[in-house]
Amino acid sequence: MIQRLLPIALSVLLLGTAGALVGFALNEEADATYTGLEVDVEEIKGMFFVDAAGVRDAILQHDSIQGSWVQSVSLQEVTAWVRSIPAVNDVEVYPGLDRVLHVRVSQKEPVARWHSGPNEADVYIDTNGEALPLSPYFTARVPVIHAKTMDQAQEAFALIQATCQHPIWSAFIDQVEVDANGELEIIPRVGGARVALGDTSNLDAKLDNLLTFYRAQIRRGNLNDYQRINLAFAGQVVAQRYY
Repeated sequence: MIQRLLPIALSVLLLGTAGALVGFALNEEADATYTGLEVDVEEIKGMFFVDAAGVRDAILQHDSIQGSWVQSVSLQEVTAWVRSIPAVNDVEVYPGLDRVLHVRVSQKEPVARWHSGPNEADVYIDTNGEALPLSPYFTARVPVIHAKTMDQAQEAFALIQATCQHPIWSAFIDQVEVDANGELEIIPRVGGARVALGDTSNLDAKLDNLLTFYRAQIRRGNLNDYQRINLAFAGQVVAQRYY
């Protein structure tokens, strides 16, 4: 009987102790103030669209944090203040045991820059395919999409998103132009030939054909003899020379 009652008694004792500690912590928190604010911004690929100073400013224009009562600071409100920064992706806000309010922030990652025309401001397109304003402090080295509308730009975005992790094609694509019919033309970083892609259907096969063509021309030493390469025809590479 004693052996059966002992675990129950220990459980009751532990629950009672935990409840007392929680009650003590709540009483302590009611009379506590924050001693400071600590911001940590996750770096992505050397990009700095969000910095700790900017996050701090977004918070401090609403609340000084240091000296504020812990119970009076809404973590949801702090999160909303930080999310007002366009390039912020995710936010984690939590109070530390040292009474410091900790804010951890991740950034959105641009994968392309959309240019719609001379009278419109450029914007980035992030990994989710959404528009992201340019930063006055940092410029991302990403391909430029020339398209009249965002819908047209999405086809070029699909190409860039499919190739951005590839060591060859991510270094190859400098710009992508989208015509009125939604067909794509790549302006490469190497060679003078524009590459007419058509659409992104059968993309892997088209790029494999292009790579085979480039390797053959490099071996022959006449890569710069071509002004346009057309991949729009199934299973073919149609190259136009300079005359």
